[in-house]
Amino acid sequence: MIQDQEGAVPFYFSHRPRFADRLSLAAVPSSVGLARDFTRLALAKWPARPIEDDALLVVSELVTNAVLATPDDLALVTVRLLGLRTGLVVEVGDGSPKEPVPAAPDADSEGGRGLLLVRELAARWGSCALPAGKVVWAEIAGQGSLAPSAALSLPSSSHPAYLGAPNLMRRQG
Repeated sequence: MIQDQEGAVPFYFSHRPRFADRLSLAAVPSSVGLARDFTRLALAKWPARPIEDDALLVVSELVTNAVLATPDDLALVTVRLLGLRTGLVVEVGDGSPKEPVPAAPDADSEGGRGLLLVRELAARWGSCALPAGKVVWAEIAGQGSLAPSAALSLPSSSHPAYLGAPNLMRRQG
């Protein structure tokens, strides 16, 4: 069962996402920047600007940890973003079975603060063991509703693209 650090089932399992985007990347350091770019582009489609900075930091930290935890750079790291009415869920999957544990780093250490940062930015976070690795997730609380912008809604029957090629807009089967 997937639980957060206090043993509670994630809130988002009982709510249908308003949007979902997914990206798989090689488990290499340069993937962290690509994951940030992916997140920025995904959130640009939704009114998520108030949480964008937090989301980018959480994605950066979770992907960095996933890359470091994955022993094989031929393996993949997967980022999934789920937009809920109440905020955003970031999921990062990797091939390591090792459970993430926040730890206080040495004062002289350059790293080791990622999960502490995630814990501060996220309303809740946790991990789920999988047969071939794990998923670490974080819920970032939003302000207001994360609904698609009007400019990105599906075309209506009066949309010029629909009028020009109605068969392309019709569901088949």
